[in-house]
Amino acid sequence: MEIKHIRWIAVVGLIAIVELQYVWLVNTYKLTKESIQMKGEELFPEAALQEVFLRVSKTKKDSTVTMNVNFDAEKDMETMSNPGQWLMSYMHVSFQEIALKDFNRDVSFVDLDSIYAHMLDSIGFPAVVASCIVDSTGRVMRSSSQLDIHGKGVLRTSPLPISHDGTRFLQGVITNPYRVIFRRMTLLLLATVLIMVLVIVCIIYQIRIIVRQDKIAKLREDFSYAMIHDMKTPLSSILMGTQILETGKLDTQPEKKARYFRILKEEGEHLLSLTNKVLTLSKLENHQLKLEKDTCCVRSMLEDLAEKYKAKAVKHIVYKWNLQADTVYADEEFLKEALSNLIDNAVKYSGDEVEITFSSGKLSNEYYIKVHDTGFGIPLKDQSKIFEKYERASAADRSRYGGSAGFGLGLNYVLRVAEAHGGRVTLESIEGEYSEFTIYLPNREDTIDKTCLNTNKRIIIEQ
Repeated sequence: MEIKHIRWIAVVGLIAIVELQYVWLVNTYKLTKESIQMKGEELFPEAALQEVFLRVSKTKKDSTVTMNVNFDAEKDMETMSNPGQWLMSYMHVSFQEIALKDFNRDVSFVDLDSIYAHMLDSIGFPAVVASCIVDSTGRVMRSSSQLDIHGKGVLRTSPLPISHDGTRFLQGVITNPYRVIFRRMTLLLLATVLIMVLVIVCIIYQIRIIVRQDKIAKLREDFSYAMIHDMKTPLSSILMGTQILETGKLDTQPEKKARYFRILKEEGEHLLSLTNKVLTLSKLENHQLKLEKDTCCVRSMLEDLAEKYKAKAVKHIVYKWNLQADTVYADEEFLKEALSNLIDNAVKYSGDEVEITFSSGKLSNEYYIKVHDTGFGIPLKDQSKIFEKYERASAADRSRYGGSAGFGLGLNYVLRVAEAHGGRVTLESIEGEYSEFTIYLPNREDTIDKTCLNTNKRIIIEQ
């Protein structure tokens, strides 16, 4: 399955999960709101009854309350279907009228709101409440709050009659139901957020693993092709040279026989170099390679490498030198191999003629060695990943279509060697113009500055 299909499936699955969570939260919100509404309906009549008792108890008159209950069989027989509820309602209305008419005390909104709020708080609903007196049409006659208690965003109880003629009703209002609802849903919301974050992180992590596995599979394929391509030529040369030497036809031609032996040796060393490079990289990555650092001559290393590549190259190479520092403190074997990779790339990725400039110098706390070439350069989009292991963004394509082959280990080897020394590597390149690689190595105070001469080398040098 392609990566883009996996991503689309993940996105669709994530949307489905979010949708289910949304439905769950909406239903939970509705249930919580209904629960608050139901509790408010249950507690408000009790709060109103307590308020009227409190109001009567505050009177200075020492009077006896007398209440006559008259049953009218012809009047709304349906009210008698629940006589207990009817009796409580009748008693409440009677108390309200007695308090108003006999004691001249109307509903105390302050007491009623306090009692109602305390009741709600005792069952876990810390609400802000208000109360009002409305007529039979719902019009507010008196209210304990200046808020629009009939507007949106409030919860209202059913009108509670407080007069026998049905002209006055008492109504309770919860003015902050949303805060109460979300407070009760706090743990649920936090759990939902954590679950969603966890799901998103897991999906992203799984996609990254799949993408990485896909990349590794492609790298393995490209590496296998590059390895076969790069090893096929020396193996073919070794087999062909061995067959010719076995026939004995060259026994009478010692010079030609020696040339074949030299070819076999060089091809064998080439194969050994490739395998050693892979093993060395593995050890460097696992910090198992022990470097043997010492003061080594930069000029000597570069002159040896320059002669080697000039001798075997089929294109014209011009070397330029600007060595301000002749020595560095490093493992000569690995540093020389790293510089060899830079020169090899400069020769490979250039036209029929290439100019390579070697520079070295000393900064305040480090030495540097630069290899500058006038080759094809490196595109800006590839420069950020050019040092990655097996990075052959187009290596397999170059190999298949006749371009330079390789494992994509050279520049990664350079990076690993520099890091193993405690240094770094930088790249500066413009596509179609030049490439310049700089290896920085830590400065050691007791590094001996000396001029390294190699009198056995005769290289054409242009200053």
